[in-house]
Amino acid sequence: MSALLGLALGQWAGRRALLPLTAVTRAAERIAGGDLTARLPSSTDAELAPLVATFNRTADDLEQRVSRDARFAAAVAHELRSPLTTLVNAAAVLTRRRAELAPTAREAVELLDGEIQRFRRMVLDLLEISRSDTLQREDGELGALVRGLVAVRGGEHVPEVDATEPVTVRVDRRRLDQILGNLLDNADAHGGGALRIGVARRGRFARIEVDDAGPGIPPEQRRAVFERFARGTLAGSRGDGGGTGLGLSLVAAHVRRHDGRVWVEERPGGGTRVVVELPGVDT
Repeated sequence: MSALLGLALGQWAGRRALLPLTAVTRAAERIAGGDLTARLPSSTDAELAPLVATFNRTADDLEQRVSRDARFAAAVAHELRSPLTTLVNAAAVLTRRRAELAPTAREAVELLDGEIQRFRRMVLDLLEISRSDTLQREDGELGALVRGLVAVRGGEHVPEVDATEPVTVRVDRRRLDQILGNLLDNADAHGGGALRIGVARRGRFARIEVDDAGPGIPPEQRRAVFERFARGTLAGSRGDGGGTGLGLSLVAAHVRRHDGRVWVEERPGGGTRVVVELPGVDT
């Protein structure tokens, strides 16, 4: 009896001793997942108080730095909009009159117009990433939303939508359209086009899988593709489709705002599969 009591007390004491470590781990996981508001509760324990204070101070510094970076990106993007509009209009005038130009000048105008359009998309993406407005969430059946986007989008590559069960999500539809649109753009530019969009429920999450026909992404580069301007370092391995390098970064930002997660894995049979999981709604 005494042995059992001692064992029970030992287990209780062990779990109690590990509680602070568990709290740190959970807070760190929330921060790593994009929730920069995660903090540890204050402690009166003389040994734990310095750890709590240091962790929370570091989290405060990180949140402030990310906020400064977002404000800077937004300010730069806003300042660029006016001269960019002038460039777009000037390029449009030249493009309309390119038939009157010499072949060399015509080629230069076409190159200039392409770069200006890419610059315009980059500025719009930077503004979107830096936005902090509240999500306008509403319930919707994910399979129907995906089918609607694919139907409106059209294009050369029309993926199969594999949605065999109804899955309800509470999302900002504008941002969901951007998530799916950017994933399909990425597949068109670097993966030979999307082959399939799968929609299913996985536990408490609604899961979207976008499969492409490309060569795949090496495991060591799969996290990096969601970094801003990753295009510059990864274009060589996946082709250079003229993207801004912000499309997948914007996907990751919108998914985090929905308390979801996104990652890249290998598609069965070869190619790339981008997986998005968003919290589902019980019906």
